[in-house]
Amino acid sequence: MNDKVQNIGNQYTSQKNAKKRRHDQRKRIVKKRILVFGGILLAVIAVMLLLVFTQMKSNSDASNERQAKEEEYQKLQDKEIELKEQLNNLNDPSYIEKVARDEYYLSNDGEIIFKLPEDQPKENKKKK
Repeated sequence: MNDKVQNIGNQYTSQKNAKKRRHDQRKRIVKKRILVFGGILLAVIAVMLLLVFTQMKSNSDASNERQAKEEEYQKLQDKEIELKEQLNNLNDPSYIEKVARDEYYLSNDGEIIFKLPEDQPKENKKKK
């Protein structure tokens, strides 16, 4: 049936066909541009998301490290306070005398030190 239909080769149909080709060509160009710019936009978004996630991880690691350092710093401050108290005690003659008597069983002239068994009653209770 198409063999029987012939083209009219006038100026109007030529203009319409040329206009249709230009329109189709513009559509293809627009689609290509949208595809290219969409791909670039997706690549930029992917890079930005990657940067955001790496920064979040870095911030989290830094926060954890900071918290650990703060805990260590607090422990060191407590240790410093304890050592200062011990230093003050070591400068006190009565404290030194007490330590010498309790731990090293030193005595003044004429004193006798007796050590009382403190652990025996506990052991006897356990055996019974």
